[in-house]
Amino acid sequence: MSEPSEAVAAAALLRGRFLDAGMRVLARDGYGSFKQSTVCAETGLTTGGFYHSFPSWKDFEIALIEHWKSDATAKLVTTLRTIGSPEERVTAVTAVAKLLPHRTERALRVWAAKDPDVAAAVSDVDQTRFDAIAEFVGALVADPDEPTRIAAHSMMVLIGYQCSNIDAADFEQTLGRIRDDALALPRRSDQTSE
Repeated sequence: MSEPSEAVAAAALLRGRFLDAGMRVLARDGYGSFKQSTVCAETGLTTGGFYHSFPSWKDFEIALIEHWKSDATAKLVTTLRTIGSPEERVTAVTAVAKLLPHRTERALRVWAAKDPDVAAAVSDVDQTRFDAIAEFVGALVADPDEPTRIAAHSMMVLIGYQCSNIDAADFEQTLGRIRDDALALPRRSDQTSE
């Protein structure tokens, strides 16, 4: 590997350390404690390392939001689209929803109430998730109105869980019921096994 390539790789690795630390700080401490000093302490690096990676705190915030959007939504939806059958995709959505970084997303929703750029990003993620759920359910069920109903119900449960103190087991049970209800609906003619 050439020296410039090694430098680029090292810079990307350093940026990634700060971004991952930012996600952990949000999850553990919430938005109120989301500060540069806390993120640096989480990485074990100095503010010099931080400014080597990001020109400003605002640039870091922007990169962090993009990192979250990519990891917690875009990559997941792309992966879900590769799953074979619509029934398997609907089942997989439930499993993926359980594994989202809920504490981080709770902090992001608090942050969104104070920052219109973050609010726009959270809204985009919510819409992408809604659209994906509707797409996956729509490929399975016969009634054309059900996909949006199920997507709306799913998103209300997800956002409600993230913004409350509801027990994780209750959240997972509710997701399971939504999934089971969707799988029990009459199927599209191309999804019936005859």
